[in-house]
Amino acid sequence: MFPAMRMEHLSNAVILIDKPEGVTSSDTLNMVKRITGLRKAGHSGTLDKFASGLLVVCSGPATKLTRYFLEQEKRYSAGIRLGVVTDTLDPEGDVLERKEVPEMTDEVLDKVMQSFIGKQLQLPPVFSALKMGGKRASDIARAGEAVELKGREVEITHLTLKKDRDDAALLHAEITCSKGTYVRSLARDIGEFLGTGAFLESLRRTWSGGFSVLNAVTIEELKSGLAHRNEKKWILDPLKALEGMGIIRLKPGIERKALNGAPFSREDVESITAGAEGPSLVLDACKKLIAIVEPDFVKWSIRYLNVFSDRE
Repeated sequence: MFPAMRMEHLSNAVILIDKPEGVTSSDTLNMVKRITGLRKAGHSGTLDKFASGLLVVCSGPATKLTRYFLEQEKRYSAGIRLGVVTDTLDPEGDVLERKEVPEMTDEVLDKVMQSFIGKQLQLPPVFSALKMGGKRASDIARAGEAVELKGREVEITHLTLKKDRDDAALLHAEITCSKGTYVRSLARDIGEFLGTGAFLESLRRTWSGGFSVLNAVTIEELKSGLAHRNEKKWILDPLKALEGMGIIRLKPGIERKALNGAPFSREDVESITAGAEGPSLVLDACKKLIAIVEPDFVKWSIRYLNVFSDRE
């Protein structure tokens, strides 16, 4: 069991986990729950089984925060295998085609990078968790039925491609992209652009929702009990995790209105701190997070997005 002295900090927190390869995100979450003793936890942003890297886990009342971390950019390190096409676009699929791979010059790679940076329509993988008629696209495909997915607008804000020194058919990629981007689809599209075909051989998420994998702990560190001794900032208080949002601090005695999801007036507010455009945090007089709202300060209207009750 995880050290008891840490359970209070873990029971309502954002926890940064370095997911290992070969384990699903769901199984990783279950391992974290078993090791720490947490009863309620969820994760923000699924990683494929073959991938590794940052998995943002939220526990207790903080499970309501996962939606806010999904909206932000993500960064990946990836290996793209040229000359081979698989049905799943990753190393776990069946090989559909093999092609010759010519020498990749710097000029060719520069052209690829320029072509894929920016907003674009991307066709998701057939083997994905996207729903069609209430069923996962991957389940429909495995049943031998046709899957017709529509392209979705995504944005690649940063892309670098480098040749492997010893393997002419392997490209190393660094990618920063918007939510909803499938790196497997990006690998497929790069292969089609080059005429060689390709699949995503390896993937590691290094950054997500403002958090870095450098601060994450591994499952082995959790199991060994050493995680609580290291200097990684892998446990974050919800307020710290949401740093950058606007803050509405209420006067003493007003918190009950917010906890009941009721409107409060400008006169009920002690102070307002500007933040990034979007939702604002509502704090009580003791600076405890009690709600997240979408405010209109001009018309003074408050739309509640989440309420953090004492009963949770």
